[in-house]
Amino acid sequence: MTAEQLTTTSRRRCYLVRHGHVDYFDLQGKPLDPRAVQLSRRGAQQAWQLGQVMQDLPIDRVLCSDYPRARQTLDLLLVGREAPIDFLPALREIRAGRLRDIPAAGLRDTITGAYRSAAKPGATFLGGERWDEFQGRILAQFFDLLAEPAWESALIVSHDAVNRVLLAWAAGVGLKGIAAFEQDTACLNILDVDSLGPEVLGGIIRTLNFTPYNPHKTGLSGTVLENMFSALKPAALES
Repeated sequence: MTAEQLTTTSRRRCYLVRHGHVDYFDLQGKPLDPRAVQLSRRGAQQAWQLGQVMQDLPIDRVLCSDYPRARQTLDLLLVGREAPIDFLPALREIRAGRLRDIPAAGLRDTITGAYRSAAKPGATFLGGERWDEFQGRILAQFFDLLAEPAWESALIVSHDAVNRVLLAWAAGVGLKGIAAFEQDTACLNILDVDSLGPEVLGGIIRTLNFTPYNPHKTGLSGTVLENMFSALKPAALES
């Protein structure tokens, strides 16, 4: 790093993309393995449409979750383009516990309110991964990216809660504010990050939850977690 770089504020751009639509439950409403689910036909179409919007954007660094739905989304975004890509377990979605372990009487409130309770001491996501540990691994990977000098525009393709953590960091609200950053499938967020030498100064949110297949959010009223609960059939958890 040169002396000028150490004393001059730099600004670099990150494109944060959530994967396209997937089905997390089978036709009987039973949960599928979230580590293996693939894009639905609708999800592939969503990702393709986003790729059309992003095809002329400069991208010289790519990070991607190693889950299939993220990798498939990336393939549809980068058709005919090349950039250094890392597929990273550190960018996997937050891990849920077993839904059948949640008391039936409180299942709806527990699922739909999971983001609003993320900042509580020791809080987990539906009985699984702790929120503070999840936030730690996402921000650690992000700051590792920011420590790399040889890129100006980076693409990160991952998941709902991953994007929420990064956007909440940029907004300075942490886990307490992640419920506000709704992330529809195949959405684009644009985040600029300022640095002074090795010191990261903060972020600027340029675009939030943009979906080219439905820019006005027509017909979208439920949240990610409300939609998850709607697809679940509690009786299937008992089988």
